[in-house]
Amino acid sequence: MNWRLLLSLSIFGPVIGALTVLGVFPRGVDRIVWFVVVAACAFMVAKKEPQRALKHGAVIGFINGAVSTLIQALWVESLAANNPWMVEAMADQPAGFDFEFFVFMLVPFIGVAGGAMTGLLAMLIARALAGRRGAQPQ
Repeated sequence: MNWRLLLSLSIFGPVIGALTVLGVFPRGVDRIVWFVVVAACAFMVAKKEPQRALKHGAVIGFINGAVSTLIQALWVESLAANNPWMVEAMADQPAGFDFEFFVFMLVPFIGVAGGAMTGLLAMLIARALAGRRGAQPQ
């Protein structure tokens, strides 16, 4: 495992999580930011670890997704105050719906989804780069 690569690319999750809590991103912009982060991380993994791109990408994506969501869950009051559109989107939920519990519940799911997307994209990029060089990664 390339720990230097893992640690350097896993910083995006906490940063995006904190920026989301602070309300920096307008509605929908966080998706674009995540797309860029996943693509950049997958590309860096494919370049630095082409033989283990899936493994490294999955770990980095899991950490980024889970930590970002965990930060949002830990500061859910600030998240709701700074992102009124999130509260508005949850307004139609049944009585007793707990927004804080919902965000905590999302942590493992967002982590797994982020890991799957980053890992698979890293593997595909590694294969494409290897094809351009004339050799397939193992």
